Amino acid sequence: MKKLAIILSGLMIISCQDIENCETNDNLDFMVVRFYDLESESSKKIGFTITAENSPYTFTPFTDSTGVGLPLNPEDTTTTYFFDSDTSHFELEISYDELQVTIFDPKCDPFYTFIGLDTVRQTFDSTVVVGTVTNRQISTNVEIYF
Repeated sequence: MKKLAIILSGLMIISCQDIENCETNDNLDFMVVRFYDLESESSKKIGFTITAENSPYTFTPFTDSTGVGLPLNPEDTTTTYFFDSDTSHFELEISYDELQVTIFDPKCDPFYTFIGLDTVRQTFDSTVVVGTVTNRQISTNVEIYF
């Protein structure tokens, strides 16, 4: 009986070891925006400089230049983005209804999931929110047509 207790204690210690893997989370703290031609509805390469209101950062489009990941502000329910080029200026204001914060491991940063994404205001020809939750399983949150 004493051996069994020692073996079970050892198994419990092994099974309770921290498995620090901060990369296995499906949550994203940014939304994915993709750009399309208004008339043909095909992917459209962009050359914008993108900034967010009250942010010192500039966001760079994905390598294929037809989409970009834009961070959302966990401290405010809306974020306004400015899309500028030599010949144009567009704005997009996005809101969310709910913020879920998850901590998988004390050694990992918290993960944010933004739920209920919606457009508040925009100056593009058309925008469509196709994914209302920021998650790795959703490849696009907002489609922009211009």
